[in-house]
Amino acid sequence: MQLFHVSERLLTPGDTIPPGRWGALINHHGVQHPFFFREMMLENWRVQNTDISVSRFNCAYGFESEAVANEYRQANEHVYLVEAQSDSAAHARLDMLWLTWMGEPGVREDQKLFWCASYWAGHATNDLSPTATSTWEHLFACPLEVLRPL
Repeated sequence: MQLFHVSERLLTPGDTIPPGRWGALINHHGVQHPFFFREMMLENWRVQNTDISVSRFNCAYGFESEAVANEYRQANEHVYLVEAQSDSAAHARLDMLWLTWMGEPGVREDQKLFWCASYWAGHATNDLSPTATSTWEHLFACPLEVLRPL
């Protein structure tokens, strides 16, 4: 399965993207990171309420859509076509729009919990809101291989 990855690093075909970069960033900054509490909620929910073995703290990710990767990309970042190095590694396909909703101002805790559960259940946001556009990401517990820059 070919996916799209965003990185500030300059990569070439054959380079690998190891799992864990996002988790290392969150842990390095701790409570100062703007997504620390959201990520802790997500991780605690995953561990306590799911059988999903791939953690957001220790994964490599890819988007299904090149357009989404380009929307997510910052000015100093690049988009790469990638694929998982292992077909048997833990993997999850999840809708990132739940995470966006969790971080909006004025969101109640019960909404955050519902959206957190919906994220880990693999539900599509557009099933809840017909105007939503699901943003599918894949989390892998193995490295991704760069096929080519875009």
